[in-house]
Formats: sequence, structure tokens, C-alpha cells
Amino acid sequence: MISGLYSAATAMDAATRRHEMASENLANVQMPGHRRQVMSQTTFDSLMPPLSGSSDGVYTSKQLGTATDPIAYDFTQGHFDETRRSLDLALSGEGFMTVKGPDGPLYTRNGSLHVNNDRQLTTIDNLPMMGVAGPIVLPADATTESVEISRDGRLYSNGQEFGQLALVQFADNSVLAPAGASLFAATGNAIPQPAAVEVLQGHLELSNTSSIDEMLNLISASRHQEAAQKALNTIAESIQRRIGLR
Repeated sequence: MISGLYSAATAMDAATRRHEMASENLANVQMPGHRRQVMSQTTFDSLMPPLSGSSDGVYTSKQLGTATDPIAYDFTQGHFDETRRSLDLALSGEGFMTVKGPDGPLYTRNGSLHVNNDRQLTTIDNLPMMGVAGPIVLPADATTESVEISRDGRLYSNGQEFGQLALVQFADNSVLAPAGASLFAATGNAIPQPAAVEVLQGHLELSNTSSIDEMLNLISASRHQEAAQKALNTIAESIQRRIGLR
């Protein structure tokens, strides 16, 4: 009976995590370059295993509850939206733009860029965009409308090159940890390599989240939460009856 209580509790925890994940994805469905969170999907039958012990009569941790994989990120490329804005960029292919973060380099596919008071090219959060030679600064005579960006990430104004985007990729994107909206930081000793991506000026890459899929995930997670809660209540009432509290 205690094992059943544990199974129901861990099933509820797993459903809660799925609900939070779907809510987070939905909240960022309009964020350019956003990467959706993913987690192993499990049926409710497996979330609530039958009460059976191992061959020696001792329950194992797997038999007593549910384990879910850590939340990961889906780096599948999203669809492109043509904006015709000169400082909107999308990357075609695997790779990231480099951003100067407060504690080191960060990486993003959100190409909605801006210019700050120091004429630096920045993210929407005012973090400087990095070029191969450092932060990218617009020339004094440049306007945002005059900026042209080639497919290999070189920036021009009035026919003069003034920088090149630092475009990188990783052998394994699982080394990337979230560091803000559409931002990632490399963990461990991961070293970025130059990326062979194509820069599309006047476009933005949309989030790779499907609002319909995430709504279905929310509904499914809510139903699993309700079922697990009912199971918990039933088991708790049974325990109370056995010990004479009811």
C-alpha cells in the first residue's frame, strides 16, 4: 500500500513537470528562435505500475515509483518569417549567433537585433552581439536601414564592411544550458566551432513550438494529475481505515 502511495505521488510529480514544461513552451511560442523543452513521454499506465515486488520480495526504486528524464531542448530548426526589417536575421542550418553575456559568451538563434546608444548591435535584451573581432559597432555614418548583411554574416554600410557575425556550432547541443529567453550558455569544457550556416537578412526564425501540440500536452498532463490525485486520495483513505482513523 505504501508503494502504491509512492507510485501515485511520483506519477503526480511527473505530470506536474509535464504541465510546467508545456506552459513554458506556450509562453514562448511567439519568441523568435525559441527552442521548445522536451521530456520523455510516458503513458499513465506506466506511471502507475501494478503493485508487484521483485523475485526476492523487495521492491526496487523503479517498481516503487516513476522516474522522468531531465528536461532537454529540441534544437530542430523553426520556420522562417519574412519581415523585411534590415536588422532581423535568421540562420539556415545548425549554428548560433554569439552574444556577450555578463558572465561569458551566450548563444542564440533569435535574430531580432537592435542598436544601443553606443551604436553597438545588440539583442532585444541589450546584450552586445559578438563579431569575430569583438562586439559589433555601427559606423558613425551608418543607419539601420543602410546595413546590409551577407549570407556568410558580413556586415556592410554604404558598401564598406564593418564587422562579421561570430557564427558557431557545437558537436553536441546537449552541452547547452538555458541562460534566458532564447539564450544558451555552454557547459563544461564545450568549445564552439565555426558554423557553416546561411544568414538570411530580413527574416526571423520562429519558435519551433507548436501551440496545438502544447495545448494537447497541457490537457494530457492535467488529466494525469487528476488521476494521480484521485489515486492518492483513495490510498490515503484506505490507510486511514486500516489504522482505525475512519
